[in-house]
Amino acid sequence: MLTGLALASSGARTAGFDFSFSKGALAPNEIFDSATSPPARYLVELGRRLVKAAPAADVLVIANPLLPLKAQQIADWIKDGIPCPAILSDEKDFPLLYILPRRLFEDSERFLLLLSTVDAGIDARLLEGVLGDKVTWRRLPQIRIGSYPVSTATGWFQGSDRQKVLKVLAANAIKIIEGNPHWRDVPFAVYHPYHAGSIVFFAAASRDVSTPLFQRHIICSTYKDIVAVSDSRLEPIWLKLPWLPRDASVGEPQYFGAALDRLGEDVVASNFIVFMRYSRNTGYGPFHLIDHDRFSLGESLDRPEKIRQVQAPLVSAKCKLAAQPLKVLFHITGGLPIKNYPLDYAKVACRSLAGMGIEVSVIGRPDLEPYGARSIEADETDLLSEAVSRHHIFVGLDSFPHHFVRNVMGWPTIGLFGTTTATNFGGGWNAHYRSLDVSLPCHPCGGERDCPVFGRKECSNYAKPQELIAAIVEMAQQVYGFTA
Repeated sequence: MLTGLALASSGARTAGFDFSFSKGALAPNEIFDSATSPPARYLVELGRRLVKAAPAADVLVIANPLLPLKAQQIADWIKDGIPCPAILSDEKDFPLLYILPRRLFEDSERFLLLLSTVDAGIDARLLEGVLGDKVTWRRLPQIRIGSYPVSTATGWFQGSDRQKVLKVLAANAIKIIEGNPHWRDVPFAVYHPYHAGSIVFFAAASRDVSTPLFQRHIICSTYKDIVAVSDSRLEPIWLKLPWLPRDASVGEPQYFGAALDRLGEDVVASNFIVFMRYSRNTGYGPFHLIDHDRFSLGESLDRPEKIRQVQAPLVSAKCKLAAQPLKVLFHITGGLPIKNYPLDYAKVACRSLAGMGIEVSVIGRPDLEPYGARSIEADETDLLSEAVSRHHIFVGLDSFPHHFVRNVMGWPTIGLFGTTTATNFGGGWNAHYRSLDVSLPCHPCGGERDCPVFGRKECSNYAKPQELIAAIVEMAQQVYGFTA
């Protein structure tokens, strides 16, 4: 649960509100489920909801979003009265709830993003710096939060290493506030440097936020070409560090430590950095990653009409060449074997399309040339853009080329999904986009090395060649008036 209390007239009147993470309806008692948002982003959202629901409230009591608490429970904890501002924690200093003045949400809500939500001592000192008031910190006896698991049934992805990251950034924010008299003017920077597709999603999200909380984005410098064409509204802070390996040889917390060292003291001291690599399971909610990022960046997605899945795409374009012969470009090789489109399927699709007189190109796959395809190289963004512009339809896996072609170029695209979901990573069904998968009961598994069920290197959830060919022909008819 996501819960809070609204207090008026020094606690004389109390209203409690229990919310839950939305599974898609975005009902009034539901809050958007964003994988890229840290726990503190939900403190901001709960504050917004409480202010709206109880406009006369003077004090807001917000439970830690990481904990399964309800309004009645936290009301019992404060029934004897606690001065505002305050933090209640368990015996081992894990924050249970925050008691905050309403004014904090009216003029300084972005600074709540800096709270660790895992260390009451750090958070109390941070709030004292932001508010300029003494913060009461009270431990509740006989309450002890156990070791937080790496992942939870409700979707949180934390663990002790992730919590250390949140503490480090909160401590850095304290250092800025206490050492810089102009700390209120210090910009907020998103820490989400990798991977390439994430850069595309954040750029698209930054163009579609009416209440932005951030000004900058920490990005691996190898992605400069992507940033240049993605039209992001966030100023890049270049991280001169190779992107995080996908083979798990380097953990995200370890990479984070190396990133801070590489960014240097000047950058760390001149930006409020907020960790926005996944804090929740990407496949747990039914929303597109662009909407996840829009929420992270400050947008309150509280109604269905606000989410990208039900809106027209931001960009839409198509090939200017005549539709005869139809030209189709494939990208069917992922960064891991389990993400590759099955080889036998690829052979049949290439041979069948070529037999229909359709020209087939495949990025980086000379092994498919005997089956009627032409292998091309497009390992740079400009080469990819140029190759796409010479084809009528792009067919791609859940990877950077797919996300770039759909969300930056706006090209007619067919997405192939195996271990991941089109709901989270696709582009919304319309004439210019559709997604394909078999919807097996194990989907999405999120497997990254091999099939968790059978141990194979190929995923059985990919659409069969005949389904893919039918989708290509149908899209060509709708967009280009093509007749097979």
